[in-house]
Amino acid sequence: MEDDGGERSSFVIGLIENRAKEVGMAAFDLRSASLHLSQYIETSISYQNTKTLLHFYDPMVIIVPPNKLAPEAMVGVSELVDRFYASVKKFVMARGCFDDTKGAMLIKNLAAREPSALGLDTYYKQYYLCLASASAAIKWYFQSLNYLFETLVVLRLVW
Repeated sequence: MEDDGGERSSFVIGLIENRAKEVGMAAFDLRSASLHLSQYIETSISYQNTKTLLHFYDPMVIIVPPNKLAPEAMVGVSELVDRFYASVKKFVMARGCFDDTKGAMLIKNLAAREPSALGLDTYYKQYYLCLASASAAIKWYFQSLNYLFETLVVLRLVW
């Protein structure tokens, strides 16, 4: 989680999969407020594509839906995180937080002055998993900010 300069990673990853072995990933960079979306078919039973992306982003937090049984011989993203990324904070958010419609709306509202420039109007049904992951990652971010704000208010009242 640290590079050669000693800086910690600033990526929060939302990660979800479906039964067709498709994986949706949203990598939210807290430093630059940029969002990287990926959706792909996992071709390896060892989740090599997902491992490669997780290694690339070196996340500080990984958000997954509640664990469910993976298809035959598949590891499942939640178990993958437990097995290979035990040092990374893992948050399990309700499946309802992985809402592709909310993800598309959040991205339209937060990221673009011209929503049609994102191409979401045409492709959002095709890329629903990465939009669902984006929804969970952004929701986690706002919940974290809210928790931090409430903590600061309580500390100020106590002080």
